[in-house]
Amino acid sequence: MMTMLRMKELPKEAKDKIFFSALKLFAAKGFKNTSVLEIVESAHVSKTTFYQQFSSKEALVVALCKDLIDEIALEIKKAAMQELRVGYKAYAGILRYLEICFTNPSVAHFILLESVGISDEVEIVRREAMQNFADLIFILAHQEFPEQVREEEIHIISQAMVGAINEVVVRNVKEENRDLDMEELARLLNRLVIGAFVNLSNNHLT
Repeated sequence: MMTMLRMKELPKEAKDKIFFSALKLFAAKGFKNTSVLEIVESAHVSKTTFYQQFSSKEALVVALCKDLIDEIALEIKKAAMQELRVGYKAYAGILRYLEICFTNPSVAHFILLESVGISDEVEIVRREAMQNFADLIFILAHQEFPEQVREEEIHIISQAMVGAINEVVVRNVKEENRDLDMEELARLLNRLVIGAFVNLSNNHLT
């Protein structure tokens, strides 16, 4: 299967076609207002082919959400790990996330807005994704703290930081902020992350 983040036109494989078309339609019309018929017509596949791949429209959303989130998580991790300077790893990961969201607004809209509340199964996928992002921040931050800082505290701060980053992304995606300086925004968000962890560390040292 092709990488969803790099699909710019209708792919060749049936499952990829359905993913590609569904993502565009969900972003433009919303999940509830998009029918299976519209998806298969846009994807140039039959309903039979659709139901061979997915049991329902909801099952399609779960699979699409999981694939996109897995791709994004991998991209963030790669960007962070490729940065040799420890203090810049979180910045590199945040910047890559912003690049993905703002160069693929339909992806950001789908994951952060349109997929919310569709089903319990979709919510599980979304929560696991946010936890994975928080875990990456935790891994990058954990080695910087004195031993008296509890891991649970670092996890909580990491989750809060992911929520804050996503709120910034949602606001800018909604407003279609075309003058956005992603590097500056990544620096600001990185300062927020570092500041939260520094305060946590200082509280344990005083």
